[in-house]
Amino acid sequence: MSTELGTRPAAGPAGPATETTTSQTTGARGGRLRLVVCAAVVVAALGWIAVKGLTGSLVYYLTPTEVAVGHDAAVGQRVRLGGYVVPGTVHRATRSVGFVVTDRRHRVRVLSTGAVPQLFRAGQGVVVEGALGRDGRFHSDTLLVKHDGEYRAPAAARHPGDG
Repeated sequence: MSTELGTRPAAGPAGPATETTTSQTTGARGGRLRLVVCAAVVVAALGWIAVKGLTGSLVYYLTPTEVAVGHDAAVGQRVRLGGYVVPGTVHRATRSVGFVVTDRRHRVRVLSTGAVPQLFRAGQGVVVEGALGRDGRFHSDTLLVKHDGEYRAPAAARHPGDG
């Protein structure tokens, strides 16, 4: 018995004969390839989100030298500036406080309009958050005070009747 072109061979003892077509093989490979590509896209997206999330939450600040000499902060760019308040430069106004921050090499004038912590004073370490203005000053809306973290209880209050 001869087979003609285009006909299928007869069923054998193991059951009907099967042909492996290239379209079925390509379909299976294509499905796996799609799955691998989708998984890679998801992993890449999650990695990107993790990296962006971590870089956004890192807390760092520029020094006055980096701002004055390195020009690491562009005008209007929101950054943090850290250093020490120069004694004799603190000037309080109605809604702001002006002072100079130094890293002992360079100085940057600061105008802060945010809340002023009770621990704020000349010589104190500070971190201010804001942007460098066109006037050369650092305009801050957040003022943080660095401290040693050591608690000191307030002195005992004396009452008028105590002898």
